[in-house]
Amino acid sequence: MKAYCINLDSRPDRLEYVTDLFGRLGMVFERISAVDGKDPGISAAARALAPMWTGCRMSSGAYACLQSHRKIWQRLLDSGDHYAMIFEDDMFLANGIATYLHDAWIPQDADVVKLETFGTRAHLDRTTIKIIGGRSLRRLRSRHVGSGAYVVSAAAARRLLIQTESGSTPIDEVLFNDTLSVFADLTVYQMLPAPAIQGKRVEGSVASPAAALNWIKASIEPVSKNSGPRSETVLRRLWRRTCAEAQARTKGTIYVVVPHG
Repeated sequence: MKAYCINLDSRPDRLEYVTDLFGRLGMVFERISAVDGKDPGISAAARALAPMWTGCRMSSGAYACLQSHRKIWQRLLDSGDHYAMIFEDDMFLANGIATYLHDAWIPQDADVVKLETFGTRAHLDRTTIKIIGGRSLRRLRSRHVGSGAYVVSAAAARRLLIQTESGSTPIDEVLFNDTLSVFADLTVYQMLPAPAIQGKRVEGSVASPAAALNWIKASIEPVSKNSGPRSETVLRRLWRRTCAEAQARTKGTIYVVVPHG
């Protein structure tokens, strides 16, 4: 199985980072030149898109990111390989990830295996599949965004190229949002612990080498402490958690934070 990494031509610093990272982990990768959201043609194409299910329009950056992943899906089909491992260039990867650069551990029914965590809770099947390297797989049953690291099958890539032709939904929502139709057509597994985490979310991880962490902090804008779920009131967060726990009992899932490591 080949590893691919998406990298903008304008970000040689990130290419240097991932080249060093993959080298230390014993992994060979193929760089894919990312579609640039600042390209006038890409910006115009993004502005012409129909609104998303949220009523908002996708940004040119998100549109470019989707098109970059589509390039790899097509590359996978052209290669004749059965699977591809796909990375974005702002990821921190745990030791041992090179163990999975073959397909013997992948369940036969798997369309996508998510290797990344966002550090948030998700609904997972109670049934677990033990795999090599001390990790396990569980079916992902709810939204768990982030498209920075995943394995995709050729069969799924072929379908995804058709389903994303309109290009109006961000890649991580396409793959990992259970409320959207594409997810319902996929069999998605989550790897536990997840060996990949987005760079700006890695601070505080005990597994973070100082050099990687320093680069991440200097290169990637950190998550705002006043944005996202953290802006919720305690009462609202408690209510959402209570509802999710009740849903887990109904669905027969577990509702847990996907760990990194």
